[in-house]
Amino acid sequence: TVSNSGLITGTTTGLSNTGSITLLTNSSGHTISGGTQGVLNTGTIASISNAGAITGGIDNSGSTALIGQLTNTSTGSLDSLTNTGTIGGGAVAIGLSNAGTIGTVSNSGLITGTTTGLSNTGSITQLTNNAGGTISGALYNNGTIGTLTNNGTLASSGYALDNGTSASLGIVANSGTIAGNIRNLSSQDLTLAGGTGSTFGTLTGFLANTPGTITNTASNVSFASGNLLLNDNINVGAFAVNHTGTAVLQVNAPVTITGNYNQGSLATLQIGVSSGAVTQGSIATDSGYGRLIVTGNTSIASGASIKLLSRGYAFATGQRFVVVDTAGSATYNPTSLNYSATGYTGTITGTAMSNGGNSDLVVVLGGHSSPGQTPSPTASPGTQLGATIPNAISSLTGLLAYTGISNANLLNLYNAVLGSLGDGSSNTANHIGKQLGATQTGLAPAAPTVDAMSIVGSRVNTLRIAQNAGETGIATGDSTPQWSVWGEGFGGHASQDERQSVDGYSANYGGLLVGVDRALGERWRAGGAFTYSNTALNNTGDTAGNSARVNGYGLIGYASYTGSPWYVNLSGAAVQQQYDTTRLVSLTGYSANASGHFSGQQYLARVEAGYPLALGPVTLTPLAGVTYSHQHQGSYTETGGNGAALSVGSSDVNSVKSSLGVQLDKGFTSRYGQILSDVRVQWIHEYDQAKQVTAAGFAADPTGQTAFTTVGARPVSDLADVSLGVTLLRASNLSVSVRYELQAASGFLSQTGSVRLRQVF
Repeated sequence: TVSNSGLITGTTTGLSNTGSITLLTNSSGHTISGGTQGVLNTGTIASISNAGAITGGIDNSGSTALIGQLTNTSTGSLDSLTNTGTIGGGAVAIGLSNAGTIGTVSNSGLITGTTTGLSNTGSITQLTNNAGGTISGALYNNGTIGTLTNNGTLASSGYALDNGTSASLGIVANSGTIAGNIRNLSSQDLTLAGGTGSTFGTLTGFLANTPGTITNTASNVSFASGNLLLNDNINVGAFAVNHTGTAVLQVNAPVTITGNYNQGSLATLQIGVSSGAVTQGSIATDSGYGRLIVTGNTSIASGASIKLLSRGYAFATGQRFVVVDTAGSATYNPTSLNYSATGYTGTITGTAMSNGGNSDLVVVLGGHSSPGQTPSPTASPGTQLGATIPNAISSLTGLLAYTGISNANLLNLYNAVLGSLGDGSSNTANHIGKQLGATQTGLAPAAPTVDAMSIVGSRVNTLRIAQNAGETGIATGDSTPQWSVWGEGFGGHASQDERQSVDGYSANYGGLLVGVDRALGERWRAGGAFTYSNTALNNTGDTAGNSARVNGYGLIGYASYTGSPWYVNLSGAAVQQQYDTTRLVSLTGYSANASGHFSGQQYLARVEAGYPLALGPVTLTPLAGVTYSHQHQGSYTETGGNGAALSVGSSDVNSVKSSLGVQLDKGFTSRYGQILSDVRVQWIHEYDQAKQVTAAGFAADPTGQTAFTTVGARPVSDLADVSLGVTLLRASNLSVSVRYELQAASGFLSQTGSVRLRQVF
């Protein structure tokens, strides 16, 4: 035991111990001093209690040097404390306890205690824990520490750094590791700085791979400068985490900030992305990378940086990362931030996205550009996507504009498309883009109604010819109006090849007409008919597998005026249509069927005039006619589709056609009755060359980011139309007719057959 109640002094060292001292006491008002060290210990001192002054400080030197417990009381002062050995250990609760004044503490060894490694209720001007140094148990401060520099390890299963309510703590410069929780009860901000260059200070939990907690509810937490790896959740209550200055804050896993988060224009948020990370931009399913989860408000200043750091992860086009999730208000300034990713040369964008009641900052890796070149937002999208067909470019551009995170199926489609586009093939891009587009039927569903109108016209012509030929009950000259009830079944097939980069189709249809008409005097005849039709439409080419079934229910009104010898036929129709569509999307790693159900309406009007010329037993009739039609398809949202389902807007398409031709009619008498035959040849020209335009967007995207348009092919301009008809007239006022019509053009073919039964009464 050494007890000093006077003065112990030396030129170099006041007291030097190379052996063992049980207790070293320096009483109040007394001094131990030396030119270099007041106390030099290279042996063992079980306990030091200083209430006086130790000038030159204490140097616990050497890896075997041990001070079991060091206490500097409220009246004690130390110029410095240097430790390369051990202070504390065993069952000692507090390794170093300071209630007095210490100039500098420099630790390269171990300071430890069962509850607290270092406790300060006095004043320490500068506390440095050097590389290789450890303060274990806790560093507790309820006094003053001017500067705390940690290049080693502060570790505790409780609070590794605990700053009390009355404490004053300067900047904490950490380029080492603080493993354990941090608590600051003071109203003074907790200011942290990190390492420089490639060195990062670490804030983490006590156990490996376990996050810690920073509790700081009476003031702000400030990350001021340097590089820090944050693996601690932070609770600042109503205060804020201020990420300012030039600080680089790296997070490798989701970190929760209870409170607010502010990032300055020179600060960098660095997101560590591990090998095997799931990066679809969905908080629910993503894993393997860092993120800030802010329960309060977030503000990120323009010019701030967001960096994606690879930790064995390969960045690629289409990946997306939720880097900040904010429950309160969020000002992200996403278009004016600086984005980068390790080794990635493509475009990187950020978008603020709604996620339920939260707002997320999502970083998306876009297409590649030449090194040093900033891609123009107005650059040709086809060049970037590989597609060359307008509709494919449109739908792909719509899909790849999606930056949302809320729908996993749409993200799966997004990623599958990007993966398939990776081969750089324009054929692949066109194939996929066509499949993604909205179903377009054009005027194909109108074919049954157009044919029904032709059948009505043919019927009126047959009546007129039969009357002129002396048909029983019609050509008698009776003044009493005669009624006629008739029915006709018809069916047809139409096909169109690919035109103007729009896939072709094959259509089969059938229908039924039931009508009634009567003579109105000698020259007029008028009537009406109900029509039902069913059309099955199947696409060809890249969209093979797409289909539509259309049921049509309509009314046709018609009238005919017979002059001398000319005539005029008038007709009009209104049809209600019900569509059921199926759209197939199939590519590597992805397959889906989207179904649509919607209604439409069709309106037609036709006028035809002819001038029959008798040429012996044959009648030659020059013909001219005009047909107008309008088709409307309602808006709808597809179901199913595994993310590929579309919300499709309504569309309208018009047609104005003229027909010019001739008809030959000849009658025969047989034992079964009178037979009337006719052959009609026409040239049909389409005047309205407008394309069907359909607006659509992916149904899983509520923001409208994915909107695009699909444009149909121009209608066929010129058609050749040939029809053949045979009618058997019976004396019992019963007639049977059979007709065949062929329409043909380059890449287009339509055939229709019909059988009609008519009874006059």
